[in-house]
Amino acid sequence: MLKPLSRRDVNFEQALATLSERPDPVLLPAKLDTPAGWLEGVKILDLTNVIAGPHSTSFLGRFGADVIKLDPVMPNYDLWNTVVFGMSSARGKESVLVDLNKPEGREVFNRLVREVDVIVMNAPDRQLAPLGLDEASLQAVNPGVIFCQLDCFGGPRRGPRTDYLGYDDLIQATTGIMLRFGGGMEKPEEHAHVGTIDVMCGFAAALGVATALYRKHHSGEAYRARTSLASLGNLVQIPFCYDYPGRGPFNEPSGRDVVGYSDLSRFYRTADGWIYLDASEGELHKFAAIADLSGVTSASDRVGYLQSAIGRMSSSVLQERLQAANIAAAVPDNIDHLRSQYSRSADGQPGIENGSYSFSIDNDHPSGHRVTQLDPYAIRPRVGRIRALSPAEKFGASTRKVLSRYGYTEAQIQSLLDASAIGESWSEEYLPS
Repeated sequence: MLKPLSRRDVNFEQALATLSERPDPVLLPAKLDTPAGWLEGVKILDLTNVIAGPHSTSFLGRFGADVIKLDPVMPNYDLWNTVVFGMSSARGKESVLVDLNKPEGREVFNRLVREVDVIVMNAPDRQLAPLGLDEASLQAVNPGVIFCQLDCFGGPRRGPRTDYLGYDDLIQATTGIMLRFGGGMEKPEEHAHVGTIDVMCGFAAALGVATALYRKHHSGEAYRARTSLASLGNLVQIPFCYDYPGRGPFNEPSGRDVVGYSDLSRFYRTADGWIYLDASEGELHKFAAIADLSGVTSASDRVGYLQSAIGRMSSSVLQERLQAANIAAAVPDNIDHLRSQYSRSADGQPGIENGSYSFSIDNDHPSGHRVTQLDPYAIRPRVGRIRALSPAEKFGASTRKVLSRYGYTEAQIQSLLDASAIGESWSEEYLPS
């Protein structure tokens, strides 16, 4: 973001004119015969924890990347932040346990570093250098490796909080999301306990890695990718972070009792539930086509009129009639109902052909439980295969397999296990009781 510096300052129109002078790049034709994942062949070493970091590499795995998830021999986070969150974010990854504080473990780590294309780590600068996990140390082992860093308050310039530790809820507090969601400084409220900013930050890191891979493909140079919870906490609030002459006040509705933005764009209670109506003043005339709602065009109290009329109608019938009049309307649903409608037995498919929702039921999950999980259906490229991610392994399940693949003999692996430089398990059970 800071380099290279702009060669000259231009206004918006001048920038567009300059861009229009450049020839459009000619892309190679898409190969439709045997589509492969965009990142097939890319090897990633994942040293992340909790939510944002593990989700970043999980996103990359959907597109074909091979991910090794490296964790310490002894867990340094609680069960909730590792195993439970990991049941989603560790899907499709090989789990390896290594003690980086032991010389033998560090050598195992260095061998893995030499074999991969990307390393992802979530920690501030002050933690990375003493551990030999900063960009310079890693590129000394593998000069071509791409290093992706996620942290809490990091940005393109160092600031007073750059080296602070923190999690999603802290960023919600410091960036104003708790204020916005709660409805004021007197009653700040957390916007969901898991993943408001975390998962977005993970996606941003994945995008940063993809961009770095693209640049390396074209230039041969390895670049650093970086993002942070603070960056995404601010990015998501960009609509409320700009100013210009004549701008009105930011009167965004906030607080737990808010039902919408105006009398024509809000939730209304129906005879059997709720519906969200989303119309503008310029669309008011469209209501004339719906007999039961036509009076809203002349009503002095639109909310009272609409609530009375809508309260006598079922959600599904009302949605159908509103949409027939070209008025946006949607009936809200909940995750339990969606899961009951759109779940199927796990079949090794990513779910991208199943519509807007897709869940897989794994009756033989490694945890020993029947587990239903969301499919990786969100991105559906016309060219490119999406990988159906395998269930998350028990921590350490692939230690022996991965080390063997990279040249360690069975005797060497056993010696490393005896020295506690590597591990094969955190506990006897997948979900420790």
